[in-house]
Amino acid sequence: MRHSLRAGVIALTCAAAAAGCATNTSPGNIIDQTKATLTVAVGTLNDSFGTISALNGGPGSGTYLNLVTAFRNQFGNSAFISPGTAQLTGNGLALTLGSLYSYGQAPGTNGLAGQPPAYTPANNAGSGYATGFIFTGAPPAPGTYTVTVTLKANGQTRQYAASATLPATPVVLGADQGGSYLPDNPDDGGGTFTFATPPTGVTESIAFFLSGTTSVATVAVKTGTNSAVLPPGTLVPGTTYTVIVVGADYPFVEAGPPQSTQPVPQLAGSSGTSDLTASNAISISG
Repeated sequence: MRHSLRAGVIALTCAAAAAGCATNTSPGNIIDQTKATLTVAVGTLNDSFGTISALNGGPGSGTYLNLVTAFRNQFGNSAFISPGTAQLTGNGLALTLGSLYSYGQAPGTNGLAGQPPAYTPANNAGSGYATGFIFTGAPPAPGTYTVTVTLKANGQTRQYAASATLPATPVVLGADQGGSYLPDNPDDGGGTFTFATPPTGVTESIAFFLSGTTSVATVAVKTGTNSAVLPPGTLVPGTTYTVIVVGADYPFVEAGPPQSTQPVPQLAGSSGTSDLTASNAISISG
């Protein structure tokens, strides 16, 4: 479940306004024409193998509170260039989240960034796309959680808040068993990734290919499809990569950029929560 709070904020009028230009400063007499919406959903993260925890310096394997956020203007872009600092509170939890953008934190903050072919076109900055979920490292205690963003705009302190509730019996997806990779023959840097049968409740599975700690490619499938193709030239033949599969019961890829330009994207699945499961780290050769 999630609730959204909308509030008007002052933005700098610029040539790119039609594309969603937003700023925290506004010199001169500018009409307030930007709306910012903070949207929040919660669920669980079954990190049976401690894979996501390891990427985030967490405590190890376990089941954690999963947090998904979107902080956007009316054009579907990040609400602010400098979005201040966010706090997560609820059930005795008080966690500093840092800055929130259009879909969670900055790309790669949680250890996984979206890359082609699942995320197309490629991010011009090369950093990939944010994947929306925030690793809390906290147990999934049922109850209401609130995210509060505090920032400076036009010399004034602004606050935005949104809440979501984890039910008394939260959904916990089964352990994800990952999959396997078969390079093309002859090896041209492409190949096919075949997903293991997803746990009950998973509606889409996403495989992140990492070189060290950097996401270099991403493939995704919906329930009913079990394989995805990496185009030739995606990987370097003979190079070792790590693959992490994440299963989701909500629109994990579709709710974020570049696919989603909605000011208020759908962050929860049919259960009303945003639940994830992560596989072990799989070593493959490009």
